[in-house]
Amino acid sequence: MNKLEILLIATILIYPQVDLINEKYKSKNKIVEYIKIAIFLWVPTILLIFLYLNGLLSIGDFKFVVEYNWQNILMLSLLFIAIIYVFLLINSIRINKELREEIIKKFENYQDLMPVTRNETIVFSIIVSVSAGICEELLFRAYLYNLIEGHIGLLAAVLLSSVIFGLWHIYLGWKEVIRTGIMGIVLCGIYIFTGNIILPILIHIFVDVYSGLLNYNSLCNSHDESN
Repeated sequence: MNKLEILLIATILIYPQVDLINEKYKSKNKIVEYIKIAIFLWVPTILLIFLYLNGLLSIGDFKFVVEYNWQNILMLSLLFIAIIYVFLLINSIRINKELREEIIKKFENYQDLMPVTRNETIVFSIIVSVSAGICEELLFRAYLYNLIEGHIGLLAAVLLSSVIFGLWHIYLGWKEVIRTGIMGIVLCGIYIFTGNIILPILIHIFVDVYSGLLNYNSLCNSHDESN
């Protein structure tokens, strides 16, 4: 293992502390915060990509090829169904006050992060969600999971990489660490099941965009109704 890869691992491990420090100096402008989050995500990811392209990693294959098999067809079908469900849910939000209130309550602890305006929603979806999907899946599933699995086995790799993934969200509180850790286990399972990193990336992006759209549409329609 070379010095740059050791630096990459160190960066992944100390990232939660950087996040906690950044939380103390947050801007009131959410778009500025979204750009900062994206930068923090891409710094270690660019280093990872550089090492990968130059053959300087301890692992060789991130599994970028999506094979034509039943596993990938199943996951793509489920993703397509989920996208249709989101459009139907957003339409329901517009006409169902109780549903809006339920969603607003669900996200009330995350309003410092979630988008509440049209511009914030666009930036959140295009910059934050896409960056999180690409960067976190490459770092935690394609790289960290494979690195650990090669040394101490599959189960330990799934659990340990997911715990570290959860800790990357510690600035949102321990409940979010647990929730994100569980999500990490699910995404690891998808990575193993499909045999490629592309589908976990797409699903991760979808989940983040879904959260942002739900929050924005719930607040937007509630505001319109009150006026």
